[in-house]
Amino acid sequence: MERAWYSVARDCVSLRKNTLRVDMAVYVDPEETFADRNYLISTIKSILTAAIINGLDIIGILSKDSPDIGLMAQKMAIENQMDLVVVPGQTYTCREGEELYIYKLQEPVPANLTITEACKFAHDRNGFVIISNVGKRQNQTLTKLYGSPNLPDAVEIFNYKTGGFRDLPIRLPEFISSGATSAQELEDIRTFTLLDRKDAVAFGLIEEETGVDYVPKYLRPNKGRY
Repeated sequence: MERAWYSVARDCVSLRKNTLRVDMAVYVDPEETFADRNYLISTIKSILTAAIINGLDIIGILSKDSPDIGLMAQKMAIENQMDLVVVPGQTYTCREGEELYIYKLQEPVPANLTITEACKFAHDRNGFVIISNVGKRQNQTLTKLYGSPNLPDAVEIFNYKTGGFRDLPIRLPEFISSGATSAQELEDIRTFTLLDRKDAVAFGLIEEETGVDYVPKYLRPNKGRY
């Protein structure tokens, strides 16, 4: 007996996949830069829609020095039952100039910390840290931290907007990102990381069964109809 088209499709598309499309660096301005809240909400919704159009499964929403926008986006995706995981994050510049993306926190990271202190702050709260824009000096810092629990969890080796491939003398999980700053850019830029589901679970980006039983709205029973 042939399987229904949806039972086949759900095994190979979106969050049912074993290999997920991940873009951990999509930037949204801090809330205070928007003219009003409705414009902010519209901007976030457009970005989430663009992520789905682009076939993404996991998206990291970054704002400068605060995870608040990412938390709003995460809440919106859950409330609208989107087939998309939003990981809230913030950009962070350490005391010595290292640039980090810090995810999964409910509060901003205190200013002017060293990279060791910032990573410890994040890890103590089950956060996930990606170091970006790695140059010679940052490589030296990472080499010194190698084996420490306060080493960043991963590295961004390529960002479409800033360009430049980054190579490391040590091994860390690697991400490439769009660096998109708008919904239109996110639709236009076809740059993302292919990440095994088991690794996404190990990094704490998703739960083990996330999206496995997802049913799109158009296939859900309409309680208002007979």
